[in-house]
Amino acid sequence: MPNSTVVITGLGVVSSIGIGSDVFFDALLNQKSGITSLENRVDDGAKPPADWETSEPAEHRGLWVGGPIIDFDAKQYVRPRKAMKVMCREIQLCFAASQLAIGHAGLDTSFPVEEGSDSPIQPADIGTVFGSEMFYGPPSEMEDAMRECIDENRNFDASAFGAAAMKQVLPLWMLKYLPNMPACHVGISMNAQGPNNTLVLGDVSGPAAMIEAVGCLQRGIASVMVAGGVGTRINTTRMNYRGDLPIAEPIEPIELSSRPYDPASRGVVGGEAAATMVLENADAVAKRGGRVVARLVSHASRFVPSAGMQQPLRSAGNDQPEIRGSSRAISLAIEGALQSAGLSVKDIGVLVGHGSGDPILDKAEQNAILKSLPGVGVISPTAAIGHTGAASGSISLVTAALVIEKKMIPPTIGPAAATCQVPVVRTATPLKTDYVMCLTHTSEGSAIAVILGTAKPTA
Repeated sequence: MPNSTVVITGLGVVSSIGIGSDVFFDALLNQKSGITSLENRVDDGAKPPADWETSEPAEHRGLWVGGPIIDFDAKQYVRPRKAMKVMCREIQLCFAASQLAIGHAGLDTSFPVEEGSDSPIQPADIGTVFGSEMFYGPPSEMEDAMRECIDENRNFDASAFGAAAMKQVLPLWMLKYLPNMPACHVGISMNAQGPNNTLVLGDVSGPAAMIEAVGCLQRGIASVMVAGGVGTRINTTRMNYRGDLPIAEPIEPIELSSRPYDPASRGVVGGEAAATMVLENADAVAKRGGRVVARLVSHASRFVPSAGMQQPLRSAGNDQPEIRGSSRAISLAIEGALQSAGLSVKDIGVLVGHGSGDPILDKAEQNAILKSLPGVGVISPTAAIGHTGAASGSISLVTAALVIEKKMIPPTIGPAAATCQVPVVRTATPLKTDYVMCLTHTSEGSAIAVILGTAKPTA
């Protein structure tokens, strides 16, 4: 995609360090951390016991550390308000991020578009593609139905659950938790009648959604695409299963417990977030007098199965090299994006990496960076907000776009590990080239590299 005319015109972020792209980026620049004890969360999610730091087994304490968003009020963003009753928290976060991105693009007064109006943008010209994941309801929503299934001997009768759920569970319950609902709700709010899709691909879901959105613009089946991702690893039901990635070890201060690229890190700190981009063709933006945040220069998606996928094994307790992640896939993605753009390593000003704190995944990424992008500085938003599941790739893309727009590279929070081989950027630094690469990958072996560039490259 070396001659892409697709540009990013709007960004929206809802995260534990800030709501709104400028607030989020300033927090990164100022090394703000959103990592804290989950006793500070304000949603209806599980909280630790008061003495969790001493009563819980050491290997479980990391479950109670995360990056919760504590200042989010969905009523400020969701219209009509009644739609909130069929939106779980993740959908609300994504809807808010999308409204922020649309406003950032200067299109907030353009939507919803009335069919047949004299607007240059018609409903069929607008599309939405989102990266998503399984959304889980809180156990409390099933409590009454479950109680009705307990017989006189205190045994649970599963055969009674269907009838009990019909009476005790909200009729529209399922609509709150369908993975495709962020794309639906955002599309409905704009009266978007163009392409609408949802991709559930783990951590690469957001970048994959962006790639599909770009394809829609390049094929001429849309003129405005809203794309992004949303996810969480601190939903109460999701927390009941953390066997896919190892659990982090809390450290002092607790705010530094998310430690990407640190060989001493034991695991991953969970977080929650949503990030959205507005994508348009450059000529359409110029015609409406819009502002370009960054250009989409190239992308490459590769898959080489991890050792865990090949065997098959998927235990977070297994420390076999590349049991999770694939350095080969990551290298191929990096090299493919560079080749497609006609660029070399020296053209890349910084890499927004996927470092998560999982020593196995981070090692695979480290090996690929040293091989295919040597000498390029690396930053990881995960250090500040935790691992945000299907939102993680979109968070990295938005971070990369902000680096391009602000001409500044924010530092990765945390002390520099003496044994870290990746050149992690620890102090705010001016961006000295026209290009930033964003890298996202999964435990299974998928990897996507995206290169963003300035609106007008330096001659």
